Amino acid sequence: QTLSQIQNDTLSLIIQAVYERYGHDFFEYPAATRNHHDFVGGLATHTIGMLRLANAIADQYPMLNRDLLVSGTFLHDLGKIKEFSAPVVPSYTTPGSCLATFDLQAELTKIAAELGVEDSEEVLLLRHMILSHHGVHEYGSPVLPMIPEAEVLHLIDNLDARMNTIQKALDITEEGAFTQRIFALENRSFYKSTLSADEEG
Repeated sequence: QTLSQIQNDTLSLIIQAVYERYGHDFFEYPAATRNHHDFVGGLATHTIGMLRLANAIADQYPMLNRDLLVSGTFLHDLGKIKEFSAPVVPSYTTPGSCLATFDLQAELTKIAAELGVEDSEEVLLLRHMILSHHGVHEYGSPVLPMIPEAEVLHLIDNLDARMNTIQKALDITEEGAFTQRIFALENRSFYKSTLSADEEG
């Protein structure tokens, strides 16, 4: 539903072509092998959560191009399909470890060429968003975000991943106690409050 609402013709063409080609795997693969969304369907769960955040943030900041933000959000982690060996008990493939993000770049360029839009600004900006979505060089981004949509993509990717990591730890922790230290979150522990979570929304 979200992808079908993209108004920009070039972005819509690209996203629909990618979805038709990888939609099945998109709903099966995890988003990671550990830490966050490391389960069958985790990639879709992570991406759909991010798309909800992307739309809410686009409502708040009219400066953002919603179509570009939604498109980049959908594409940002699709390289995991080639990076991981399988949806269940995945390991990193050799090409995936060496080329995952760049392999997605090549695939996006190939699809854009097939559609005759490879020289468009939309393709350039999508490629930038994919390359920069980790936000900092230390986390694997070859470039840093240079457009507002790329900055937002980095932030919501980090937010959704961190919240899922915290949720996993809280799920196995008694109320009124602290979780075990979480290495991926600066080795911090989190307190599980006795206050009930907001059930609305």
